[in-house]
Amino acid sequence: MRRLSPLLLLPFLVAACDHGPVNPPDEPARPIQSPEALQEIQAPGPSSLANRGAKSFVGRWAASAAWCANPQGDRRPIEITPLRFEGYENSCAIDRITEAASGYELALTCVAEGQTQRERVFVAASGDMLTLVYLDRGQDATTRLGRCPGSPVPPKEDTPLEKALKR
Repeated sequence: MRRLSPLLLLPFLVAACDHGPVNPPDEPARPIQSPEALQEIQAPGPSSLANRGAKSFVGRWAASAAWCANPQGDRRPIEITPLRFEGYENSCAIDRITEAASGYELALTCVAEGQTQRERVFVAASGDMLTLVYLDRGQDATTRLGRCPGSPVPPKEDTPLEKALKR
C-alpha cells in the first residue's frame, strides 16, 4: 500500500475548515439579531453606582434647613443634577466629573450675571452632608451643606460583611 504525501492532503484539510464565504469589505455582514445585541447601549456619562458618582451628590443642599423650606434670595438651596449645578446667582453645566481620592471633582461652565466662566468644584457626600471646595477661589472656599428633605437619597450599598451575612 502506498502512502500519500501529507502535502496532497493539505487542500482537503483546509477545505474542511471552511466556514462559508467571507464578506468583502464593501459588503458588511448583517447585524446580529440576538436579545443581547438588541439591548440599549447606555451613553457614557456620570457614574450611577449606589453611593458613588452622581447619585452621591445629586439633590438639593442648603446651609440651613430653613433655606430648604422657605427659599428666598440668596438663602436658597443649591440644586445638583448629574448635568447641572444651580445656585443663587449662577447656573452651571457640569462638563466633567472626575473621581478623586475621597469625592469627585466637577468641571463647570457657569453663567453668572451675564458672564461665562469655568470653575472646578470638589464635592464629597457623607450621608446627608455635602462638602464643597471651590478649587479656583482661594483659601476660604469650603462650604458644608445639608441635604434638603425630599431630596433624592442614593440606595445604601451593602458592605462586604453585610453581603456575606445575606448569603
